[in-house]
Amino acid sequence: MTTDGEAVPPGPLADALAAAPIAALLLHPEGLQALAGNTEAATLLGCAPAELPAAWDRILGDTPGFRARLAEVCATAAAEFFDIALDLPHGTPHSVLVRARRVEVAGRPLISVGLVSIIRRRQAEAALATANRRLEVALAGADLGAWHWDAKDKRLTVSPRWAAMLGRPLPADGMSAAAWEAMLHSGDLAPTRALLGPLMAGTSESYQAEFRMLHAAGHWVWVRARGAVLERDGTGRPLAISGTHLDLTEQRRAAAAQAASEREARHRLTELELLYRTAPLGLAQLDRDLRFVRVNQAMAEMNGFPIEAHIGRSAWELVPDLRAAAEPVLRQVMQDGEAVTGLEFTGETAKAPGVRRDWVEHIYPVRDPETKEILGVGIVAEEATERKHAERAQELLLRELDHRVKNLFAIIGGLVSYTARSAQDPEEMRRSLLGRIQALAQAHDLVRPALGGLAETGSSGAAPGGTALDALVLALLRPFRGGAGDTERLTLAGPSLPIGPIAAPPVALALHELATNAAKYGALSRPEGRVEIGWSFEVPAMLRLVWRESGGAPVAAPSQTGFGHRLIHQSAAQLGGTACFDWAADGLTVALHLPRDRLVN
Repeated sequence: MTTDGEAVPPGPLADALAAAPIAALLLHPEGLQALAGNTEAATLLGCAPAELPAAWDRILGDTPGFRARLAEVCATAAAEFFDIALDLPHGTPHSVLVRARRVEVAGRPLISVGLVSIIRRRQAEAALATANRRLEVALAGADLGAWHWDAKDKRLTVSPRWAAMLGRPLPADGMSAAAWEAMLHSGDLAPTRALLGPLMAGTSESYQAEFRMLHAAGHWVWVRARGAVLERDGTGRPLAISGTHLDLTEQRRAAAAQAASEREARHRLTELELLYRTAPLGLAQLDRDLRFVRVNQAMAEMNGFPIEAHIGRSAWELVPDLRAAAEPVLRQVMQDGEAVTGLEFTGETAKAPGVRRDWVEHIYPVRDPETKEILGVGIVAEEATERKHAERAQELLLRELDHRVKNLFAIIGGLVSYTARSAQDPEEMRRSLLGRIQALAQAHDLVRPALGGLAETGSSGAAPGGTALDALVLALLRPFRGGAGDTERLTLAGPSLPIGPIAAPPVALALHELATNAAKYGALSRPEGRVEIGWSFEVPAMLRLVWRESGGAPVAAPSQTGFGHRLIHQSAAQLGGTACFDWAADGLTVALHLPRDRLVN
């Protein structure tokens, strides 16, 4: 190749250019024209070997800064290395590594230039940068901090997120293993070392651990660390390890809060289950077909069946007597989704066949906690039998009190009239009348416990804890017996029988009612009237007490049931017995049948 009529002498240098594995050129030091070049240079510049000088001139003119960088080589004796993107004929900038220096050939100064294509390196660098960027995005999205340990310098380098987790500045030159361990909680250091041991010894490719690290603000941060070996030496010892840190503080706090909440929920559920099982109220849940889903012990005892006998069975299989009253309400609650409270039901259950019992119930819809769909109904039942009996007894006694007050003057008036007919003089009448009124007061002492709901000790033959039936009858009928010289109008016959404080008031009420009615309307309202009272055991378990009147006014059955009639029936029923009325023309007969075992209570 020649330039300006001067040829680059052939010889070892030309041979060296031709044999060089890279693109090489010799340039004129002043104009930077190409004086010689090899085939690799022509190939790199995209021209034929003969066209190399022209192609070189064009590239110098089209590539900004290229000529100036080469001119600097002319001015100094130092070699110059730099990267540049050449504007080649195909239109795409081609990254090359340029190595230029001054040389002397046959006493002539020249510029030697070597060109190495680095486009693949640039592509690799770009791909690596993209991969790094993707990794950074992924780590940021997962809120992970990255770390890398290099065995050569025994330093740990970390990412900004890693440092930010601990509130610390990013260490410019990394940190030592000792500095890293100094940030670990003392209680977590030994376990973490044990987990790292297999990785460092070459027996494991990865590790994972959770430990606490000290935040710059002074609190502890829970971290989950993961790591994997990237490179090992010939002995298997790791040369490079990379991994991540994940801040678990909030997760741990949330898990602790959830665990505490679950413990509290279990505690409350246990309390509710205990309350459900042991509550004195009957509790049950029915599905939409009114089959038992749940039932507690109190409800099971009310119904007279064990708990397991309820589950899956229709309510009406177990308590058929309540179906007519309860089923419409249960279905209405399921339809409307509204609770109904304070319902009163009366009926029989298997617990006590033949005994009418009372309940107060509250019925509410049972909903799915998520969908709010009505799954069935819940029942809260309270046994009210005793209370209802007490209320009915109280009402009865209040009416009796009112009845007695109204009749008191009529009774006393009858006693006055009866006494006046047989008295010889006013003094005798006074004595007889006072005695009978006092006897009536004594009888009232036996009736008074029933009116007050208490079994008090009477003054007429009553003993603590009860009295005797004959003493009770005598005390009650003493006001109606004749005085001295009078014909005895009352006949009592029967064995001595103890009667308890609970049974005495109902019997007293019944006999007192019969006596006062007889004094007003019956046999005791006339001088010739007679009353026979007798009691005996027709069978060992049943007492038959008979009140039979004769000699009184003609008798006819009343057109309607009066209070006295109902009182006598109720008194007998209170002891589990019955009362029978026979309205015969010659006189009323009333028979009370009372269970023996109830009389001694």
